[in-house]
Amino acid sequence: MSDAGTMLAHTPIALLYGLAVVVGLCLGSFAGLLAYRLPRGLPVVSGRSVCPACGRMLQISELAPVLSYLWQRGRCAQCGSSISWRYPALELASAAVCVFALWVAGAGADAIMLALLGIGLLIIVFVDLEFQIIPDAVVVGLALLGAGYRFPEWSDAVLGAIIAGALAWLLRLWFLWLRNREALGLGDVKFFAMAGIWCGIGGLAPFMLLAGVFGILFALGWRARGGGAEFPFGPALAMSLFAVAALAQTGWLIDGWVRIGH
Repeated sequence: MSDAGTMLAHTPIALLYGLAVVVGLCLGSFAGLLAYRLPRGLPVVSGRSVCPACGRMLQISELAPVLSYLWQRGRCAQCGSSISWRYPALELASAAVCVFALWVAGAGADAIMLALLGIGLLIIVFVDLEFQIIPDAVVVGLALLGAGYRFPEWSDAVLGAIIAGALAWLLRLWFLWLRNREALGLGDVKFFAMAGIWCGIGGLAPFMLLAGVFGILFALGWRARGGGAEFPFGPALAMSLFAVAALAQTGWLIDGWVRIGH
């Protein structure tokens, strides 16, 4: 066991979970920035955070995850405009993902990768719900993260990406021919290819099965709330990929059927 692994193994579990919460909140704050800027074409790495309503640059004290929102009662300190609930929701969800990853995978690289995957998927969910698009930058980032995680099993990861992407593309073409409308957008096809990297060939079946189940459930809820016939498929895809990745860590899925991690 490495020195880092030994240190983590002897760290009190309460401290580890507390650290997971803090790190998750901070990552969630950055995820909120990405979820706001990416679909609007705004620069990500440059420019301080500002109030969308009045354009005032936010102070450091106004950037504390969740706490700033509660302290300001969900409003800008200068103009009084309402701050979207999505920011604290994404921060809390990211913290929950980090805690869950630690619980499922234990202290180590597996938990870190599972947490980063989950936070990236949360960005996709929030953006797709608001704009009905899946940001390419996040998909590419998760694909690179998955490729690094799957090393040296790149052949399985590449084949998984090719097969998943091809199946999604054929399904898109089939619906266009059958009903003259898109059942899957190009963003969904790219997501499938990225998911194939994480799942490999053996994990594609459970991923696609869960995607179909989650998609049906989400569509029913979406239409029950008056969302119309068309609905974003990104949330269902995100939930299915995270579920397969988490199940693989628990050992519920036998090795060889789902191969994520080492």
